Amino acid sequence: MTPRRHRSYGSQVAFIDLLFNTLVGFVFLFVMAFILINPIAKKSNVEIVAEYIIKITWPTDSPDDIDLWMRDPLGNFVGFKSKDVGLMSLNRDDLGTSNDTVYDPKGKPIKVFRNEEMVTIRGIVPGEYVVNVHYYNKKIAVEKNGEKNYYPMPIQVQIEKINPYNVVFAKEVFLDRKGHEITVTRFTVNEDGSVTDFNTLSYGIVGRVENTSTTGQWMPGGL
Repeated sequence: MTPRRHRSYGSQVAFIDLLFNTLVGFVFLFVMAFILINPIAKKSNVEIVAEYIIKITWPTDSPDDIDLWMRDPLGNFVGFKSKDVGLMSLNRDDLGTSNDTVYDPKGKPIKVFRNEEMVTIRGIVPGEYVVNVHYYNKKIAVEKNGEKNYYPMPIQVQIEKINPYNVVFAKEVFLDRKGHEITVTRFTVNEDGSVTDFNTLSYGIVGRVENTSTTGQWMPGGL
């Protein structure tokens, strides 16, 4: 009788082991099936509704206010006074570091260390465009012998063609005083969307701008 009971007990243990292993396998298959029917979310592609982007940046720690202005082939002007005209839109009026801070609901400051203005052109309007930068407010100065000395502000200017993406223009320019305005470039958009005929013939938008191609001459304002 004793050996028979041992054989019966051993059979029960083997059955329990088989049942447990089957259960583990079932759980494993369930987990795998759950993963497969819930695929990892794909990284979203941010679609930019624009054909061209014109961007200026200047030192992130600067409190100075630099403005981007543009004129399109139809005679429309876009800048901080008119942010959305025709197919051109200015994203924001960046005042330097003075408007780079916001506060969360608990009053904690959140700072964005970037000085940038950007104009988007949403469609293809053939003709010539003008890109100007203007020194609206200059705050950085170094005092020497009781006098304030201002240093030129470096400004990075870039023009991007979106479809297909290509940086068609990049240049660094300098503004050295409040009210200083220069024409960074003029360019032509063709009917097929290509960008050609870059030149620096000055055209004033805010006021009078110094003609960088002919020293000492001034061009009349456009506004």
